[in-house]
Amino acid sequence: MFELLYNNELIKFNNLNEFLKWRKNNKNEIQTDNEEIKNIDNFLNFYQAVKNKCASNLNIFNEELLANEQNEIIKNALEKFTFHNADGKFLRASLVALGYQTVKKDEDYIPLALAVEIFQTSILIHDDIIDKSLKRRGKDTIPVLYKKEYPNVNDIAESMALCLGDLGFFLANSVILKHYQNNPNLYKVLNYYNDMVIKTCKGEMLDVFLPFKERFIDKSVNLENQVLEIYTLKTAWYSVIGPFCLGLVLGGASPKEISKFEKNLLNVGIAFQIKDDILGIYGNEEKIGKSLSDAEEYKQTLLYSYTLKTEYKEELLKYYGTSNYEEIRNIFDKSKAKEYAEEKMNELFSEAIVNLKDYPLLIGFINYLKVREK
Repeated sequence: MFELLYNNELIKFNNLNEFLKWRKNNKNEIQTDNEEIKNIDNFLNFYQAVKNKCASNLNIFNEELLANEQNEIIKNALEKFTFHNADGKFLRASLVALGYQTVKKDEDYIPLALAVEIFQTSILIHDDIIDKSLKRRGKDTIPVLYKKEYPNVNDIAESMALCLGDLGFFLANSVILKHYQNNPNLYKVLNYYNDMVIKTCKGEMLDVFLPFKERFIDKSVNLENQVLEIYTLKTAWYSVIGPFCLGLVLGGASPKEISKFEKNLLNVGIAFQIKDDILGIYGNEEKIGKSLSDAEEYKQTLLYSYTLKTEYKEELLKYYGTSNYEEIRNIFDKSKAKEYAEEKMNELFSEAIVNLKDYPLLIGFINYLKVREK
């Protein structure tokens, strides 16, 4: 339990989640001696400011993208792309800003932050095709939008979504080239950005093939290690290390400093994915803004790999691959898989907090990730 002073009133909270829910509607200055709350509040203020700036600039990008297109078919497709290229959480954009402002204090990070957000929109479009997802960011996915527009033609939906995802990758590149063509760090930024994208794609390939292998070919030896490799490539680099360190690269940080953050943020990225996997089974679809589909897709997670080593293995295999989430949750609870995943996640977060203690905004970001519900 902790307390804070707000408008001369002392307010008590049992945990960080209660604070976050309260803070959504109360954004005036707070006073507290609790360092954890100070850090998370400062990060949320920083995050909101970056989000507002980036959302405004992304809206301008979306409007210009539509205004500059004359072909009706392509414009119709771009309308669907820009519909999804908005209303994101902008967490990655805030990490670009955090990394950049570790070195410099101006706002030259904004175009790079937009490029990372455009890349995210694009990779999520491909992800939705792979996962056959119906919802993303609380909206119909692009294949669903096309199927509603052309209900009697199925192939066109995924084909057009695939093309839009491809287009988005190069739109992100064009933003970087346009805004940083005279920046001495352009080559380093593009090189680092491309490396992040390559790692993400490799992680996606493993994420697609490993469930197939587990289900239809054979059970993997050391499955947890393979799951952690996916977490590293697909999530840690794409969601945490890449955005933050891209900001560092743009700001001109030294290779030694970049390497230090890569090492320490790896734990944060893996813990981020463990949290995602827990939400993917135990989350609320309305809050997370997308369909619960991890179990149906036979997604390989720490929850799954841990349970296979327990007496509940056969029971899990009976239900995994179905939409019977109630039974799957029950098995993960009985096997203590959820408890194991949460302990692993908290251990990784705690280690990162110790190593990054000199960066209070990053500490606030980590504490925010620990308690997020989407």
